[in-house]
Amino acid sequence: TATATATATATATASAAADAVAGSVPTTDPTVNQTDLDEAERLKSAGNAHMQKKEYGQAVESYTSALKLCPNGPQSHVYYSNRAAALLSSKCFEAAIRDSERSLALRPDYAKAYARLGLAQFLLGRFAEAVEAYGVALRLDPDNKASRSYLEKAKKKLAAQRAEEAEVNNKNKKNVAPSEAPSSLQVDSRRPLPPPATSPTTGGGSPTKTREQIRIDEKEANRFKSKGNAAMAGRDYDGAIAAYTAALELCPDGPSSHVFYSNRAAALCYLERYEEAEVDSEISIGLRPDYGKGWARLGLSRFFLHDYNGAVLAYQEALKYEPDNPASRSYLQKAMRKLEEEAEDAF
Repeated sequence: TATATATATATATASAAADAVAGSVPTTDPTVNQTDLDEAERLKSAGNAHMQKKEYGQAVESYTSALKLCPNGPQSHVYYSNRAAALLSSKCFEAAIRDSERSLALRPDYAKAYARLGLAQFLLGRFAEAVEAYGVALRLDPDNKASRSYLEKAKKKLAAQRAEEAEVNNKNKKNVAPSEAPSSLQVDSRRPLPPPATSPTTGGGSPTKTREQIRIDEKEANRFKSKGNAAMAGRDYDGAIAAYTAALELCPDGPSSHVFYSNRAAALCYLERYEEAEVDSEISIGLRPDYGKGWARLGLSRFFLHDYNGAVLAYQEALKYEPDNPASRSYLQKAMRKLEEEAEDAF
């Protein structure tokens, strides 16, 4: 849209200007003249007014103009930090990190800059860095409720991320021959988990199955899927989960297994078991990366886990494959609004 283009243009201009204005590590200059200081403060106030109106591109421009006048004045750490908040609202997380760090170079004890650094890292899925930044923010401003809340969220996300990495590493050790095993495994928590390792010739993971047995199992698995769908229609979500699980026990990697995992994720969402739904959705996508429903259910589980950045990414993928899906479009907008609200809270 025109608004998005204008915001992106303003943000790109701001980032370039920041590099030109800030240099590598800014230092406070006590000789800045009073006229420039007064005008910079006026521009800061204008930027704050734009933030209140959600005019983030214009806010970025105002803070950038203030920094051109006073790149290292007594309030320049505030201008950098405020521009970081505007960049967060524009979903320019890397640029927000740079501005937060510039703010801290000028004023190492500025809690707001640490909080904005923490939020940018959190929204990029860098939970260890977010924990570190929020920890410092709270040492400097111990009564800040938003920082305390996000520190707890980041700790939980980090624990889940590390548990997931350990699980994938364990599976990798079991399923990869020693001569093929990698020296280290880097896991991106926002990408789908790999499907369970099975023999490609069996459809069910057992090398002793005949082709006829595979065909029989697939037929029976689809019968369980139909049973699960009927249970979903009757709002019997526990029954649906049991049916889809039975289907998966017969065919964990068959031609329709991505559907079984995705359907079970839907049932789990209805029961508010979102962590399990997220895992099932990721496995579904691992089996069939172009399955729109799998991405949509991943987005839904992440939305209710308050991982709004992850939800946005998942719904964007869902809409690539099902561009006319009204539920995905609606939840994408909801998740984007939640991200904006988080950035506003940080401001």
